[in-house]
Amino acid sequence: MARDAFEYPDVAGYPDGSGFLDQGTALSPEDGGSLEYTTPSAEAETEFVVRDDVAAFEFQALIGRRVVGLIRYAGRDSGPLVLRSTFVEPVQRGRGIATALIAHVLDDLRDRGQRVAVECGQIRGFIDAHPEYRDLVVPASPPRD
Repeated sequence: MARDAFEYPDVAGYPDGSGFLDQGTALSPEDGGSLEYTTPSAEAETEFVVRDDVAAFEFQALIGRRVVGLIRYAGRDSGPLVLRSTFVEPVQRGRGIATALIAHVLDDLRDRGQRVAVECGQIRGFIDAHPEYRDLVVPASPPRD
């Protein structure tokens, strides 16, 4: 499984159980993006906006102008959208932001008829716990030699 260069080994295995954690050192909110949601999730303690920053290949959760969480993805034009990783700022964790962000993104992708391939263990765990999203996931490809 390919991993983004921004991830580093974490002995605690946060967030996806496979030992990777995004450092989040290069986060700086910029104007742009094509999708915005302003409806907060009942799962989150904090109200935030979700936008799709197409240029950065990220769905971003913003509180004000600050990016507090994101889902990185690959692909867009053909085939499934590959959901690569999920990140929430350490000070914002435990408030339901990742859960709400994942739900928002999957709901939007369903509305657009977009299928997904999931590399992120956190998103995979969410889908396992919420079987209503399983129809969005394409079967895994066999490993390459």
